Order: sequence, then structure tokens, then C-alpha cells
Amino acid sequence: MGSLGSRKEGQVVPSVDALDHDFHSAWGSIYTNRSTVSDKETLPLWQQYASDKGAVERKYQLLLHEYTDLFSDVFGGYYPISMHAHATDSLSPTTIASLILNTAATSPLVLNSPTLKPRADENPEDTGKRVRDFAMNFLGWNDTHVLTPNFVVADNIYGAGYGPLAHTSKEWEITAIASGPKPIVVNMKDATADELDTQFADAKAKGCIAVVFDMVSTEDGLVLQPDEFGKIKSCCARNRLLLIIDETMTAIRCGAPFAFQRPEYARVEVDKRPDLVIFGKGIGVSGIAIGFEGVLTKGLTYTTKDDIRQTIRYWRSLVSRPIRLPILLEALSILRAAQAENWPARSEQIGNAIRDTIMELDPTTRVPEAVRGLGAVVAVNREVAMRFRIMSAIRRRSPWVRWLPKLGSYSADRSALMRQVFGKESKNQRQVLAKEAEQCGTIPLWCFICGIEATSKDWCRTCYLSFCDNEVCVQAFHRHACV
Repeated sequence: MGSLGSRKEGQVVPSVDALDHDFHSAWGSIYTNRSTVSDKETLPLWQQYASDKGAVERKYQLLLHEYTDLFSDVFGGYYPISMHAHATDSLSPTTIASLILNTAATSPLVLNSPTLKPRADENPEDTGKRVRDFAMNFLGWNDTHVLTPNFVVADNIYGAGYGPLAHTSKEWEITAIASGPKPIVVNMKDATADELDTQFADAKAKGCIAVVFDMVSTEDGLVLQPDEFGKIKSCCARNRLLLIIDETMTAIRCGAPFAFQRPEYARVEVDKRPDLVIFGKGIGVSGIAIGFEGVLTKGLTYTTKDDIRQTIRYWRSLVSRPIRLPILLEALSILRAAQAENWPARSEQIGNAIRDTIMELDPTTRVPEAVRGLGAVVAVNREVAMRFRIMSAIRRRSPWVRWLPKLGSYSADRSALMRQVFGKESKNQRQVLAKEAEQCGTIPLWCFICGIEATSKDWCRTCYLSFCDNEVCVQAFHRHACV
């Protein structure tokens, strides 16, 4: 077998614009099948990188600043301040605590204050204590919040694959490896404002520094309602808790750059905005974005671009390099494409097309709450995905699966969805994919039953589906009916 990247004469090659039934998309990490390397602004840099890596390396800070400003333009004033290998790494209470302490310590309230700003004739330890005391007082913290910080989380949040938020998972494989302080879990949807206030105040007293939730539940696809969002924002403000939204899955895909920026959310409690946003997956890099009009951050009086860039520089200086150069180039290309092609608006069109298509084909999906999610984050019952033979992002023990389609314009074409994904005619496209896999020596990427990496070479050449070696998945897979 030759190189996986080479093409042999006569080899079947699916069209880059063709649809397929992979709505798993690497857990939503793939926004498009089109290469971002060909971006006209980035391509010359890639070409130079191949021949003279050092020349591009010398442009690193310029490119990082360009990325930071473009991110802020795309995401409505939120800046990517802290970069991480995985979104889960961002959701560490100690990381968030250090980040917000740094943001307070380097704010205009400190650096422009005659009594707070560092002085050349002062003992450094005295400066550090004075600035730290100010930051802690501003945040309403004591030593507990610094030494053992914790989070309040929504009761239906996915949490994380490891670390403290893994305690909230409903998967035993995840809770078995959870570590760190258990977050305080709160039912944010059903609690009244008074009940939520009481729970938040109690959590703050126990060392919680932030409230973390997502707009679309990864557990069951239920969408947070605007009035619930407003209630949470108000309670965070009253209890001086940071408001953190996990947009790892929903950014770009939900009809707005971030899901909470959709009109129905933006008009409730408009003077209160999230302080921090967790991003990752398809954006090309994972991390924490900060907004300076947030529930707490607004009080730090960041009003100029120079002040904002300065605090970002201070935080990033704590690591050797925030993003590796190749990843930075790809992330720049992704944001340019998202902006130029208006992927957020397109995601709404794609979601509508998918919902209309399956409701036409399957009457069971027409009842209220049978199809959940927002925009191109679509949640359906597992059995629906099985009937349509769709590779889905699945949690093993949840009856709900997530469909995270690519964001190309072709994904909003109902007739194409019928021909290449959902209808009986999709057999032709599946056969093209199967032939390509046979020629390359590959297999379908995801287990059709549980959503993790597929491993079996005994895969279905008719449906272009495979499975992992888990006994339950093996048995369930061999019961599927071919298209």
C-alpha cells in the first residue's frame, strides 16, 4: 500500500462538495471538508514555511496579534486570552482563578491608580500583596477561593473528559478518572430566582468562583431558554460569581458566533454579559475568551484596546508560546472563512434543512422535542440515527445523539441531503466512500453504535459504517439493516 496521501490512477475520489453521513465530524471539530491551506492570505505563508521556516517564525507575534483581533471581530468583542491543547484544560478552577486575578491585577483600576500601581522604590513583596489584596476584595474572595477554587455547574452539563468537571459525567468511564474538587451541581432551569440566589450565595461561601453552563445541553440537546439565561446572569451579578459559558460545541454552529449572542439571548439582561467563554473544536485551537463587558469584568474598566492588549500580553507571557505556528496559521484561515462565508448564518440554514428533511421522512420526529438543539447542532433520539444510518456524536449511555454536520453550503440543500445522506439514494454516495476506503486501506472513522474510534475491519461495505471492538457494539452493529 502506498502513501495515504497519494492518489492512484483510477482511484475513486469523492467530490469535496459531496455530502456524506458523517455527522460526527470528529466530535464537531471539522467545520468544512475544504482545505483552509488554500486561503489566499495564508497560502504564501505556508509556502514560505516549507522553504524558510525561520522567516515565518519571525512574523509570529504579528500573526498572533492578527489572530487575536480577528477573533474579537468574529466573536463580538471577546478576545482569545488563554490557549490550551484541549477545551477540558481550560475548565480548571485554578487556571480560571489565576487568569481572573491577573486580569484584575493588570487592570486600569490598578495600573492607573496612584495608590495601587507598582512603584520603583517599593519592596516587590509589598507591591504583590497590595495588588493581590485589591483583586481579592474586588472579586469578593478569601483564601478559600484562591487555595481551593471551585465551580458551580448546571446539572445537565457534559462537564469534561477528565479533571474536576468529570465528576459530573453520567458515564462511569469518565467519573472513574475524575480528579480535583467536585463542582457544586445546581438545577438552574427549574430553580426560582430566589432559590438560585440562595444556592449561588452558599456556593460562593464554600469557595466557588464561577458558574459554568452551556446553551445547548450535550446530555440531551435541550436548549437553555432566554428567561433562564437572564435569571442566571442576574444571580451571578448579585453574588459576584464569574459567568462562564462552554461554547466548545456550539460556537459558529448555532446561528450566531457564540450561541448566547443569538437575538433571543442578547436582549435579556443586556447590561450583563458572560465574563469568559470556553472555545475549541472546529475553531482550530482551544482556550478561554474574555469579554470586558462581563458580569464582573466590566467593573475592571477596560475601555481601550491598549489596556486590553496589555493584559492579554501579560497573561500570555507566562507561557513559552500560546499557539504553535502551524496551528496559528490554520486557525487564522478558519476564522477568515467563517467570516467571509458567514458560517453562523449558514448553520441556521443547515439546521433547518436537516430538521425539515427528517421530519418529512420520519413522522416520529414531528412531535414536540423529538428534534432538539440549535442551528447545526441537532439532537435526535438514538433510534432515529440508527434508522437513517448516520454516524453521530454519541454518549454511550444517553438515548440522545448529536448531529454536527459540516458547514458547507451544500449541507443546506434538502435535495442533496435526501440523495446523499438520508434517502435510499444515499447508497450510491456510501458506495463511493466504501470504494475509496478499500483502495486506501482505511475504514469508516467512527463506531456507528457508540461514537468512539471504529476499529473493526469487518465493516459494512454497503452502508459505509463500522464499529469498535466493544462486545455490546459488535452485537448491535450486526443487527443494523442495510440501506
